[in-house]
Amino acid sequence: MMIKICGMREVENINALQQLDIDFMGIIRYPKSKRFVDEQQKSAIEKLTMNKGTVGVYVNASFEEILQDIIPLQLDVLQLHGDEDSAFAKALLELDIKVFKAFQMNEDFNFESFKDWEQLAKEYQGKLFFLFDTATKNYGGSGKKFNWQLLDNYTGNIPFLLSGGISNDDASDIKNIKHDMFLGVDLNSQFEDEPGLKNIEMIKSFIEKLRK
Repeated sequence: MMIKICGMREVENINALQQLDIDFMGIIRYPKSKRFVDEQQKSAIEKLTMNKGTVGVYVNASFEEILQDIIPLQLDVLQLHGDEDSAFAKALLELDIKVFKAFQMNEDFNFESFKDWEQLAKEYQGKLFFLFDTATKNYGGSGKKFNWQLLDNYTGNIPFLLSGGISNDDASDIKNIKHDMFLGVDLNSQFEDEPGLKNIEMIKSFIEKLRK
């Protein structure tokens, strides 16, 4: 099962996380986020050797803004967490980089809206993935779960990560998710000592529960 840890920004914390059995770590480049990586922090991260998949997280950023981060931050994946459409994602996929597209889940979510995305996924096999997060007034960061039974309504063929309020207590429930397209989890606020500073021991404990 894939494990992504999002909202990283402190150099020592990133280095500690890189010693764990995870797949991706997310760097948030959305200025309204509590975990925003500013230019000074970006400069410090640029000097690191990243040995995990690095995900740049954006909300309605311009193509140029994203482009300026890819090489300096050693990005492997671009996560689009705003209102970006499939045409914008296609332009990024043309750069030969993976894309995670986040969707905000609630009881009214229309899974039929994925047709453009499914066509795009066929064109760029193995490059486009979904991330299902809890709906909020803003963009992510609620620290709350949505109703995971909604996942049963998803009959598409694009693999997805589950996000939103996942905590150390959820490992067994996550292991019981049997959806064919379920790829893994995206962890954030429930594993923090403060915004942007992850509790490494808590993450280690969760990984052990999930992997055994």
